[in-house]
Amino acid sequence: MEKLTTLPVLIDWEENKFVAQVKAPGFLFTTAGDSVPKVLENLQNLIADYLAHEGAMSEHWQGIIVSDISFECTYNLAAFFEHYKELKISAIANRAGINANLLQQYVSGNKRASESQAKKIEAAIHLLASELKQIALS
Repeated sequence: MEKLTTLPVLIDWEENKFVAQVKAPGFLFTTAGDSVPKVLENLQNLIADYLAHEGAMSEHWQGIIVSDISFECTYNLAAFFEHYKELKISAIANRAGINANLLQQYVSGNKRASESQAKKIEAAIHLLASELKQIALS
């Protein structure tokens, strides 16, 4: 059985594109693209190149196959709402119990959400996801 590695990916929205960054033992890769799937594909390609060259002798990467690598994405608010355009900022703000204009300022980068505010927003999104998973349509 192959070893499965999960790498943390930070995804931002900058200058009308997604920017993704992976920090892992021996390397730091950054890439950009017009969609989250594209930046994740770019990261896989960068890692494959690293494993074929500089990382080939790295102790941490011995036995790792690119196809076994998965990504755990953390989004900034702008990237999240750009990627999930189906979600209305005002509706998520209402669920989180925060002012919609304030959330819009967080998303646009005019203000930075505190850790507690970010956790409220995240909890509201997770609750919505949980509710949606329970829906059956006829």
